[in-house]
Amino acid sequence: MADSLLHVLFAFIGALVLSLSLTPLARRIALRTNLVDRPGDRKKHLMATPLLGGVAVYLAFAFTIIAGLLFWKGLPEGTIADTPLDWQSLGFMVIGGGFLMALTGLLDDILELSPRTKLILQSLSAVAVGVYFVVKGAQLNLFLSGGPLAWLAAPITIFWLVGITNSVNLLDHADGLAAGISAIATAFFTVINLLAGNEAVAFICAALSGACCGFLPYNFNPASIFMGDCGSNLLGFVLGVTAVLGVYTPDGSIREIAIFSPLLVLAVPLLDTILVLIYRKRHRVPLLSGDRNHLAHRLMRIGLSHREAIILLYAIGLLMGFLALLLPTLRLYQAMLVFAHAAGFSVIIALFISNGEKRNRTDDDK
Repeated sequence: MADSLLHVLFAFIGALVLSLSLTPLARRIALRTNLVDRPGDRKKHLMATPLLGGVAVYLAFAFTIIAGLLFWKGLPEGTIADTPLDWQSLGFMVIGGGFLMALTGLLDDILELSPRTKLILQSLSAVAVGVYFVVKGAQLNLFLSGGPLAWLAAPITIFWLVGITNSVNLLDHADGLAAGISAIATAFFTVINLLAGNEAVAFICAALSGACCGFLPYNFNPASIFMGDCGSNLLGFVLGVTAVLGVYTPDGSIREIAIFSPLLVLAVPLLDTILVLIYRKRHRVPLLSGDRNHLAHRLMRIGLSHREAIILLYAIGLLMGFLALLLPTLRLYQAMLVFAHAAGFSVIIALFISNGEKRNRTDDDK
């Protein structure tokens, strides 16, 4: 266990230092090349803000994984997959797959791709990762092994990777939100997998958490640099991969509980995506259009400041993460009750925001 903690601390601190160092450099390069996000329409920041923060986060993350591959030839991978990827294969996969997703986001930052084109590129990147799994002999059963629905594992995995990537992309709508929530989520994934003996995934999660924490001082309100789609695509992809490959139930426990943990850890981006899609459907707005009706926007509309809204969402992420830590210690019915309470809490949040907006509209009409 001592060696495992050493590896995780190395990953977190290494990525943190690299991100702290690389982000100012990325900011200078973005200003020199005029790769900035300008105010207008949905964008309420007051001045042009550099966009290359995602490149700094990726490089900090990738260099840390490379260092881990060089220093430790093998890390325990856990037992959740029937034929798990070894540490070397897993490390190369997150570096390569993360690069493809980050590159897709960077192209969008530079060229402003259409939503359809971006979705196609994300899907191709996810498929490439799936092919890599097949070539390496890993089987992703997503808790469907041995049943009549086992054949759905591959398409569900692709859908999951693309879906989580876009959920985090949608979450990047306020200073410090995507980076902070991703840092919290990967920190919980680190602890859960470390306790379960899946040190390889824990190392990857710790590296991404450190990279996010190193970027956050420059991105917290008021942000001096944005991560852009380059960064949010990377964060979403790695979170999606670790959710699939992580070990969430120790040996001898009820395996069905495992599916609840990633959903709780990723509750904030998932809740934001669901509420945004419901809002757009209800108001007959194109589902792929952009707007200012995300969680943080709506919390600010009902009276919270920017920082208060972000800190509240951080608190929700922490609460859900701690619930995920409890699940492996519970019986199946207890885990289902915990998850049901978490779902009910999410509904209460949605109703609180909706009622607050209605009161504000009523007061404005008076």
